[in-house]
Amino acid sequence: MTPAAPVFVIDDEEAVRAALGKLLRAIGVASEMFSSAQDFLERYNGDRGGCLLVDIRMPGMSGLDLLEELHRRDIHLPAIVMTGHTEETSLERLERLRPIGFLEKPFTLDQLKQKLARWHPTEETPSADR
Repeated sequence: MTPAAPVFVIDDEEAVRAALGKLLRAIGVASEMFSSAQDFLERYNGDRGGCLLVDIRMPGMSGLDLLEELHRRDIHLPAIVMTGHTEETSLERLERLRPIGFLEKPFTLDQLKQKLARWHPTEETPSADR
């Protein structure tokens, strides 16, 4: 798997970001790391494709808040949502946002690869409807 567009890893835990970066490099996938949803919003200008790999629970703006904000801005990036804490209200919001995948931490490399296989970066654009 060698997508041209990166996976945007958004997680508040530095160790998680580092581990995911190594896993993605090992399978030939480019990535960019963000320590918070706000960090991503400040640095991403909506002009290119990619796939979000975002944690649900983070201090400040949550991963779900981020997905809703991107939708309000008419930026429709495919998203794989990660969580270590599943809550009914989060699942209801998540269902409305229609991510391409959901991973419960801890997850395996094979599980991550399976979710990434649903992403086809050559067909995605930042403003494409999903």
